[in-house]
Amino acid sequence: MDPANLRFGVESTGAAARLAHWRALWQADGVGPWAVELRDHPEAGAIGFGGLSRAVVTGVHALLLEFHFRSDFWGCGYAAEMSLAALRMAFLELKSGEVQSLLPPGNTAARKTVERLGLRLKGSVADHPGEAASLLYEINVTQFHTRPPQQPEPTPFGA
Repeated sequence: MDPANLRFGVESTGAAARLAHWRALWQADGVGPWAVELRDHPEAGAIGFGGLSRAVVTGVHALLLEFHFRSDFWGCGYAAEMSLAALRMAFLELKSGEVQSLLPPGNTAARKTVERLGLRLKGSVADHPGEAASLLYEINVTQFHTRPPQQPEPTPFGA
């Protein structure tokens, strides 16, 4: 187990159950997490996951953007690349009005990644009892179309 990944709630136990849950999400909602692999190095296996999911946030149905990567691939731009593809799917294919993301307050690199993609801090949500409130970021369809969607620079971990 990678202690760096545990800092932000990423654990590897229960992979089969997690995969079954993701398949059920795709079946029910038409969206769900993607596994991310390197095109030029498929032997590395999944280096992370992320994408869109439907959830209720502060009592309102929302489309959530999330991403989690192995620590040895942090700071390479993969989270930004995957997230940009998810935003394009949300706004261009699903015709969503907005996308939100919940992030741990201490994950500065993830915060910078979503900010570079155009998401803005909206508030906080106490979504995990006994833990610091997650930061709620959001981008709406107008903001997405006003800002030309392009690949942001990678966020070095620790930046």
